[in-house]
Amino acid sequence: MLVHGFPTSSIDYFGLAGELSSEFDIYLLDFPGYGLSDKPPEPYVYSLYDDARLLVYAITEVWNLTGFRILTHDRGSSVGMIAVAMLAAQDPPVAPLDLILTNANIYLPLSNLTAFQTALHNPATARATAAATTPEMLAAGMGASTFMPRRTLDDPEIAALAKCFAHNDGIRVLPDTIQYLNERAADETSWLETLSKSTVNTTVVWGLHDNVAPLRVPYHIWQAYLKEKPGRNRYWVIPGADHYVQCDAPGQLAQIVRLTAQGEDIPLQTLGNQPDGAVLVDQSAS
Repeated sequence: MLVHGFPTSSIDYFGLAGELSSEFDIYLLDFPGYGLSDKPPEPYVYSLYDDARLLVYAITEVWNLTGFRILTHDRGSSVGMIAVAMLAAQDPPVAPLDLILTNANIYLPLSNLTAFQTALHNPATARATAAATTPEMLAAGMGASTFMPRRTLDDPEIAALAKCFAHNDGIRVLPDTIQYLNERAADETSWLETLSKSTVNTTVVWGLHDNVAPLRVPYHIWQAYLKEKPGRNRYWVIPGADHYVQCDAPGQLAQIVRLTAQGEDIPLQTLGNQPDGAVLVDQSAS
């Protein structure tokens, strides 16, 4: 189960799904306000908790998944952590075999929100900022700042992002969808504390070049919440990737997914013993 972030959609996982689809059944969805889903305007309130309920419903009632794993990115990592707690509270409890968290501002005090994000989040500037933004501008800006190597609209992945942003006038609802930051600021510590007590195997995978969710974020999360938690837990860094690690290094992320799914003890390593390979920084098992 691949869970997308803000402001994109499940299209982020095109490359990773291609790497893994011969070995795993792949499940994706676009949350309301994103990608090819409906984009209801205000006064509709977009919520991480509503999306987590939607994810739980899809897993348990639509797809009837068993033996599943959840891989999350960006905003989706908050949704994923909430959903794991909701699944655990069901009768009988449901749990993924593994939770894999990739680049996300899951601890806002250590993040670097961009000027664009800040303007969208501020009610005084949000609507004007969205009105002055085109799908092509947003996609090109992301390609130039959150992908590695940097990309332009000539890149098929960035061009596809622009088309997704244009669908159902997705730019219009950005001031509404970005309000998830309020829920994250209020509750992120409680989500992490709940995860720290969970027996779900948890793997963190981070693109090194991310300046929005810099490396200090996963380091803090690992040290404070994940290193000593129950289960098998690992912390990886991918040197050649930025915020969209699933787009920048789909092959390496796929290999980490395979190693995670195998569930065997592995030594601290660099994938393929290559200087640009993903580095297993730390791991624990209890």
